[in-house]
Amino acid sequence: MHKIGDKVMYGAAGVMTIVDIREESIADTCRSYYVLVPTLSRSDSQTFVPTDNERLVATMRPLLTKDEIVALYNGSTALPEIEWVTENRARQEYFKRLMESGDRGAMLSMIRAIDESAARREAEGKKNFLTDENAKAKAIKLLHSEIAVVLDIPEDEVSVFLKQLT
Repeated sequence: MHKIGDKVMYGAAGVMTIVDIREESIADTCRSYYVLVPTLSRSDSQTFVPTDNERLVATMRPLLTKDEIVALYNGSTALPEIEWVTENRARQEYFKRLMESGDRGAMLSMIRAIDESAARREAEGKKNFLTDENAKAKAIKLLHSEIAVVLDIPEDEVSVFLKQLT
C-alpha cells in the first residue's frame, strides 16, 4: 500500500508524488483514489488512480535505489535482449509498451538498440527514423528524471553522473 508523500514511477508518465488518498464520487460511484502529481514539473495536473484497480496500481512502481542505478549503468546488471521490430508502426507500439512496463533495463536496451540502428542507417547514408529518436528521447527523459529524484540532483547533471559510472 502506498502512502502520501511516496514518490513512484507511474507508467510512462514518469516520477510522480502521491499527494493525497481520498474518496471521490464520479458518476454516482464513490471510490478511493491515489492523487498523483508530477514530481519534477511545476504543472498543476493531477492523476487519479483508483486504489482498487490492481492493473493501474501495479504501474505505480517504487523508484530505483542509488545502488540499483549504479548496477544498471555500470554493467553489473544484465540487460534484457529486446527484439528489433522491423515494421515502424509495430516497433513504436513495442517501444511504448516497454516504457509503460517500467522495466528500466529494457528501456536502456531499447535506447542502445535505437543507437545501433541509427549507426547502421548512417553507414547506409540514411537518417534514423524520427519516431525512433522520439522514443529514445522519451526513454532517456524517464530514466534521467528518476535518477535526478533519487540522487536529488538537477536533471541536467544526470549525464555527468552516468559518465562517471562507465
